[in-house]
Amino acid sequence: MRRLDLARSALDPRRTPGRLPARLGAAAFAAALCAGCGARPFAEGSSRELVVITSLPPDSPEVLLLKAIVEREVVRIDHETAYVVRLARPEDGRAYRSTNVLLVGTGSLNRIPPDAGSLRDILERAGRPYAFIGDLWLRGQAAGILWAASRASWLTELARIQNRFFLELDRATFAAVRERVLSLPRDRVAERFLADSLGYTLQVPRGYAVHIDRRARAALLLEAGPPARLLRIRAVTPSDERADTGLGATRDALARLFRPDERTLDFTDPTLVPDEMAGAVRRLHGRWEDARVSAAGPFRYYEIARGSRRYEVDLSVFAPGKPKLPYLRELSAIAESLTPR
Repeated sequence: MRRLDLARSALDPRRTPGRLPARLGAAAFAAALCAGCGARPFAEGSSRELVVITSLPPDSPEVLLLKAIVEREVVRIDHETAYVVRLARPEDGRAYRSTNVLLVGTGSLNRIPPDAGSLRDILERAGRPYAFIGDLWLRGQAAGILWAASRASWLTELARIQNRFFLELDRATFAAVRERVLSLPRDRVAERFLADSLGYTLQVPRGYAVHIDRRARAALLLEAGPPARLLRIRAVTPSDERADTGLGATRDALARLFRPDERTLDFTDPTLVPDEMAGAVRRLHGRWEDARVSAAGPFRYYEIARGSRRYEVDLSVFAPGKPKLPYLRELSAIAESLTPR
């Protein structure tokens, strides 16, 4: 089988919709509509950026606590955090066009801007100081609110529920990523090739090359980039289920089906969200490297259940100098569409 040179290929040059806030202004609103050709456009920016709309100063205890909670390290060797907080004032119209938007404040709920009325309504029903809603102002958007009656109670409540808040934020973020990825133009020929060869369907965005190893009943989806993104899938057989093999070794075997010089390092990254991959029964976050060329990056490996069947799924990224998590999230969205025929 032809070896996939990742380093070379990655560097080869070849619910109810809400209203856009009035603060966007007529020109920006018109531009957004034009960009969508008459349809509501997608939100802007990376899934890793969390735009916090607030009147609180950057050095306030509230902002510092929030940053400590959401800017958790997710790719250790690169010191990459799950989110990067960017503060914006309520009058900053462009902030409302971001992929992840969090409205933060204290006091009466009447102080919540009218354009965020949907957030106020869902917060009143939530029974907790935060709530999230998808597609509030734009498609593919995770909008949230974190609000309390006073600054003292805001700090106390967030400290108490910080892990649950992070989990709900990440779920909302991934839902927005999923909507964006699954709306991309699809390669129907590649999808039929996968279904006919391996007996399952998968949404394949255009631009991904599909490689099949029929003997191993495995597939590789490769977007050569840069950045390079790899999604590898293999059906788990009864003999695999009986074998007492560690996750690192099973992930290594799957990776080497398509890239024989790739190896799984004895290095793990934290799992911040336990149910990040639908149907996952086992998981491993870590780092891979190529034994022949200077290439390395993070991976996310899962064994997932789809009815009575199980599959190995490996997500890998090669993106030197760039955040890796947004691309891993996109690969996760594609992988979750796997459905046995």
